[in-house]
Amino acid sequence: MDAEFPPQIIKANRRIPDGHLRPLGYQGSPLAPVEDYEGIPDAKELYYDYASKWKPVVFRDSITESPIFNTWEKDDYLKKKYGHLNISVITRKGAKKDYLYRERQTMKLKKFLAEYMYEDWYLAGTVPHDMMHELPLPKCVQCGTIANYLQEAELWMSSGGTSSMLHSHEDHNLHCVLFGRRDFILIENKHKSAFAFKDEYPNSVAGHSPLDMEMINALKYTKIANVPWTWSTLHQGDCIFIPAGYLHQVRSYGRSISVTILITPTPEFDDAGCKKKQFTKIKTLSDAAFMWTFEEGKRVLTNWKLNAESLRYILLAQIRSEDIMPIEQFTIFYTQAMVVSDEEVLPAATVFAMLFDVGKREATRREITELSTEKLNRVAAIFNKPYEKSPRKKRDHLHAHEEL
Repeated sequence: MDAEFPPQIIKANRRIPDGHLRPLGYQGSPLAPVEDYEGIPDAKELYYDYASKWKPVVFRDSITESPIFNTWEKDDYLKKKYGHLNISVITRKGAKKDYLYRERQTMKLKKFLAEYMYEDWYLAGTVPHDMMHELPLPKCVQCGTIANYLQEAELWMSSGGTSSMLHSHEDHNLHCVLFGRRDFILIENKHKSAFAFKDEYPNSVAGHSPLDMEMINALKYTKIANVPWTWSTLHQGDCIFIPAGYLHQVRSYGRSISVTILITPTPEFDDAGCKKKQFTKIKTLSDAAFMWTFEEGKRVLTNWKLNAESLRYILLAQIRSEDIMPIEQFTIFYTQAMVVSDEEVLPAATVFAMLFDVGKREATRREITELSTEKLNRVAAIFNKPYEKSPRKKRDHLHAHEEL
């Protein structure tokens, strides 16, 4: 818990570059720490001062009043109450040359809790629905456009000593530490080529570097030494806002639990509901409307009864703050949404053509806005079909997005 960060740079000899075969951060000193903000802003301030400017910031002591700091302090509570739930776990598969290989597994939480102290595992995935009523919902995502465009909430847990890949998201990332310590390295997206970065799809701001962040080959990847980076160390109750597209790498120390809220970038902000909103009551993730949830061991759409307008809303959320949605982006979303199907589904290209005509490779924001109700209803039925056959529990509050 008292590890030094940022690290002191130990000068190598003339033949070996600084930080060779050392963790990311040892190749050169940081520019500066990420800006600190005491407490937490409201949704309007978050949007105009940080999200719209694509500017990272750390909110200190922003969620300290949540009762979770007492109830989740011991694994015994989690095992007893949630041990039966399926969770998504990242495990180490191996390393080859400069690359680190990991794989995602689904397992019971009780199995993870029994072994995570001794294995190179960390829990990383969409928060199971049954846990959401205990996890805090920060004030800055409780109203306005931000509240209407929440993608999902993710839960992270490890025994400490874990190191993430260098990666980026298409969505803004609000990462809040509940237990332990987390060190963040942040790098602007324009420097991703230095890390052999792999985009999620062509021209995407999301992706990852396959390099082993604990053993950088500075002789081979010479540009890394000149990449500017900023940093921050987070403790219990702190949150960091990471703009969409920002590369970031995270190290954890001690028994570490945190929650991440992915916020859709939007071209404008509407503060409807913010002026009359009362923030005296402690809210939890179950009070929010997320696009994705985690049930029966799978990440699935929260709204499993789409109609024309709710499908239009989802498509606009996929395009985010851009003006164009390429077919590759739609394909990723469609594949993820149809994971519940045990049968063969229509190809994504076919469904895309049903919406935007045969041969089109991209759709504009205006085209999505002007889609006919008939087309949208026809495609909504395709999305709904596998969900009708799934064993998901039919809770009324899972249809929050139908009203948006």
